[in-house]
Amino acid sequence: GFSTDNGPLGGFEVRNVNLFGKLREGAFRSRFSRLHQLVRFEYFDPRFRRYGARSFAPLTASLLYQRDTSVTRFFRSTIDRGSGGIVQRFDAEGKLIDEFGQSVKEPSINRLTFNLETRRDFELELSPSGAVRKRSTLVLRYNYEDVRLFNIGSLLIAPALRPDQVVRLSRFGASFARDTRDAQFDPTRGDFLNVDYALALKGLGGNISFSKLLARYHRYKTISRLRNTVLAASFQLGLARLYNPTDRNDNGVIDDADRRLPISERFFSGGSTSLRGFGFEEAGPRVVVPNCTFGPQPTPVFDPNTGFLLPPCGTFRDQKGEPVELNPFTVPIGGNALAVANLEARVGVTRDLQIVPFYDGGNVFEKVKDIFGKDTEPGRNPNFRARWSHTLGLGLRFKTPFGSLAVDYGYLLNPPEFVIQQFGGGTAIHRPGQGQIHFRFGQTF
Repeated sequence: GFSTDNGPLGGFEVRNVNLFGKLREGAFRSRFSRLHQLVRFEYFDPRFRRYGARSFAPLTASLLYQRDTSVTRFFRSTIDRGSGGIVQRFDAEGKLIDEFGQSVKEPSINRLTFNLETRRDFELELSPSGAVRKRSTLVLRYNYEDVRLFNIGSLLIAPALRPDQVVRLSRFGASFARDTRDAQFDPTRGDFLNVDYALALKGLGGNISFSKLLARYHRYKTISRLRNTVLAASFQLGLARLYNPTDRNDNGVIDDADRRLPISERFFSGGSTSLRGFGFEEAGPRVVVPNCTFGPQPTPVFDPNTGFLLPPCGTFRDQKGEPVELNPFTVPIGGNALAVANLEARVGVTRDLQIVPFYDGGNVFEKVKDIFGKDTEPGRNPNFRARWSHTLGLGLRFKTPFGSLAVDYGYLLNPPEFVIQQFGGGTAIHRPGQGQIHFRFGQTF
C-alpha cells in the first residue's frame, strides 16, 4: 500500500491453527513503512490446563518488536495549542538540531515486549437464551518490556522524556473481573468490578521497581417509574509506589521526576469517559514547557522550583522557517495516583433519545497522599499539587444503527491554576477553560 504520511506500506503474515496437530495456534506478523516497523510472534494453547470437568485455562504468549519514528504525533494534541504546532527544532535548511544547534537524527521509540498470560473463569451463569448473566474471571500474566527513546534532543519536551529514555520493566500481574451487567455496551442494571495489580522488580531483570493497583467499579439501576431512568455510578482508584528510586534524569539528585512512574505507566484522566470538565488526559500535574531561556541573558536564570540553572532553548522555527521564541505553557504529565467518581441519570425522553445530567469528581495526583490532601512538603512545585475537581454537566444520547451517539457538556467548577515563570522575570497564572464539549459513540461507562 501507500500513504501520504508514511510512504510505501507493506506487511506479511503467516498463521497455523493446528500446531503439532494439537489445535494450538501460532502466528507471525510483520508491518513496515518508512516510519513504522513491527514484528510479532504469537502462540495460543486453548487447553493449557484443565480445571473442572469440561473447562480449560488457555495460555497466550507473544513477542513483539516495534520501531516508531513518528514520535511527535504522541504530543500534538496537547502541545499544538501552546506552541502553534512547533514540537521540534530545525535549522535554516530544515535539518533537525538540538538545543545547542548540533545536528541530530530523527527521534524514535524502540520497544521490545514479551507477554505470557493465562485465565480462568470462576463463575459463569447463562440465561435460558445462552447469554452471559454473571461471570468472574481471574487473569495471571508476566510481562517484560524494554522501551528506549533515541535522539530526543530536537524535541520541545525532551526534558520531560529524559528520565524515561531507557525503561526496562519485568513484572508479574493479576487481574480479577466480575460482571453482572445485562448488556456490555448500554447496561441498565447490574454491576462490573475490575481489580488489576502489577509488581515490577529490578531483581527480575528490570531497571525500575514499583507496585501498581487500579480498581474500577460500575453500578447500574433502572427506575421504571421515572421513564425507565437508569442511575449509573462509576468509581476508579489507582495507587502506585516506586521502590528505591534512582537518578534517572542524571542531575545528581533523587528528585520528583525520579519518584514518578515511567510516563507509559502513569495514570492519566480527563475527557469524554472520565473527567468531562477537562480535555483528553489533561487532568492532574503539569510541567512548564519550554523550561529554558531564549538568547543571551545578562545574568544566569535559575528554575524557581528546582534551583537548577535553566539550559538554553535553542532555535525554534515557524512554518515559514523564521526563528521564533515560544511563550511558556503547561503540559500534563500524569501521576502516581488516580481517584475518579462519575454519577449519571440517563433519563429517557423518547425511545431513541436520552437526556443525561451528570457529576464528575476527582483528579490525577502526583503522589498517593495527595488524594487525601496531606501535602505538607515546603517548597514543593505548586504545579504538581492537584486537588479534587468538581464538574457538573448535561448530555444527550441519540440511538443510531451504529450505537448511541453521545454529546456531553461539562463545566469545571474549580479549575486548577498553574504558575508559569516568564522569560522576562515574574510569573503568570494559567487557568484552563472551564467548559468542555465531548462527542463519542456509546455510554460514558
